[in-house]
Amino acid sequence: MVKNKRKSLRRKMCYTAWVAIEGGKMHGCVLSDISETGARIDIDQSKAIPDSFTLLLASNGSARRKCCVVWRKPMQIGVTFDQGHAVGERATLVPKLDADTDAASAEPTESTKPA
Repeated sequence: MVKNKRKSLRRKMCYTAWVAIEGGKMHGCVLSDISETGARIDIDQSKAIPDSFTLLLASNGSARRKCCVVWRKPMQIGVTFDQGHAVGERATLVPKLDADTDAASAEPTESTKPA
């Protein structure tokens, strides 16, 4: 049995993204799983992808991750995310719900104040 050496839990998904290649070219891909620290990317011609690149999670480039390839298969790559981004610059694939934000900023009520 193979032991899972990942630092964080991976979530399966099927999400279209783009690899930014030198010269402003984009190479389409699909995120098949993702975590806080990395992802598995389905891509044709994995050999054409450089060892370091920027992964665009939104077509307009507003959400992106700097990636380093850690393994390659003919049609897949595994990457780790560069953790150099400040928290405010890192977009998430799972947006916070308004209810989460409202609950976090709400003043405690008489029924929720500690005794």
